[in-house]
Amino acid sequence: MIFIGFLCAFSSRWAFSYFGLSCFEQIVYHLKVPLEGTNTQFISDWIKKCLIPSLALSIPFYFMPFWLNVFIFLASMLYAIIQIQIVPYIFHQFQTSDVFESEFHQGNIKSPEKKMNLIHIYLESMETTYALEKDGGNSKEDLVPFLTKLTKENISFSNTDKIGGARIINDTGWTTGGIVGSECGIPLLFPLGHKFCKENVPFLKNIKGLGDVLEQDGYHQVFMIGSDAAFGGRKSYYLQHGHYEVEDINQIKREGKLEKDYHEFWGFEDDKLFEFAKEKLLELSKENKPFNFTMLTVDTHHPYGYQSKTCKNKFKASLSNSIYHMNELLQDFMEWLKQQDFYEDTVIVIQGDHISMAAEYIHKTYDKKYKRRVWNVFIHAQNHTNHTKNRDFTTFDLYPTILASLGYKVDRAGLGTNLFSSEKTITERMNAKTFNKELTKKSEFYRSLL
Repeated sequence: MIFIGFLCAFSSRWAFSYFGLSCFEQIVYHLKVPLEGTNTQFISDWIKKCLIPSLALSIPFYFMPFWLNVFIFLASMLYAIIQIQIVPYIFHQFQTSDVFESEFHQGNIKSPEKKMNLIHIYLESMETTYALEKDGGNSKEDLVPFLTKLTKENISFSNTDKIGGARIINDTGWTTGGIVGSECGIPLLFPLGHKFCKENVPFLKNIKGLGDVLEQDGYHQVFMIGSDAAFGGRKSYYLQHGHYEVEDINQIKREGKLEKDYHEFWGFEDDKLFEFAKEKLLELSKENKPFNFTMLTVDTHHPYGYQSKTCKNKFKASLSNSIYHMNELLQDFMEWLKQQDFYEDTVIVIQGDHISMAAEYIHKTYDKKYKRRVWNVFIHAQNHTNHTKNRDFTTFDLYPTILASLGYKVDRAGLGTNLFSSEKTITERMNAKTFNKELTKKSEFYRSLL
């Protein structure tokens, strides 16, 4: 009994510090989705930091009075319950909100005459914190010199007058949630009883996202990732919203580009990802149709990142080295793109999928008061605006903004607002904390979208 109590207490504390969890809904989501391809580093760290300490500390209580064991057990379970925020979650299930009815928009998207290609690069956990303090970040180390330069030279929306980005809203703070937020303009909030990501079960069946819009306009769409795309429901999402060609580690191996037993970190490292991306883009550019090539990097994934053979050991923290190496890989990729014939006809969007979950690294390295935001850059955007600085916006707003960057006429989509327009975002009209709270409440309208 004491062992179970300690294990729950240690595990709850570890999960929130290790993964940087933001809400109980995030736990619910990951308990229900496919876990193929999970990095086994998490398991070994859990054994070291939770299982072994729980076992060691519980042994002396075998000789303690029963009433004391009961007290310690109940105290441990209460601590775990508070830590994982299950009480607010249950409380919100008995509250209702009409925020979706009043703020959600699905239509009024008009296609442009000229179809621009799209290269959409998700940089794993890329947040503005990593920029130098003088540029708007909170780093004393120059981790992203090229990305900083690229951001200053192109369009980037910011919450300050320097480099900044999008606010993270509940249920968008992990990869699949971040992707859905950025491409559909809604949070990823599934009820406990919903069997999503199961075979033949629709994934957001009544939602029209970025991939759906571009598919209707004849885009050839590809999603490339250096891990198993089934993890977290990413494959289900991309297959059902745009019929993307999914190029994950399994498909790459089937194509003979990697040996069958190859595995590094979550699958294969970003060095290879960018090289495979170049090959695929050359193929797509030869077709007589526009393309949407979406890719997601992985080497900057929490908790420690991945350091490939070409990664330079410039900084003390391993994750800092991974961030710097990602910056170098991006620079090489962008320089290659500039030499290609399709470059001028291609909109390039670079963004983080969410802010980092490497809670231990973030708390030890950066100021807790710094307002962490998701990085964004728009290159060759078909719209121009002076409304880029001192904006309060979320990743929901990136969905219509990406469409607008391609030349689509759209003011609002999902819960997002086109940042190229003069219209205010939801968080510029409504207190962000209030908006967050409303999203966690029960909504029959939202459930109808599932």
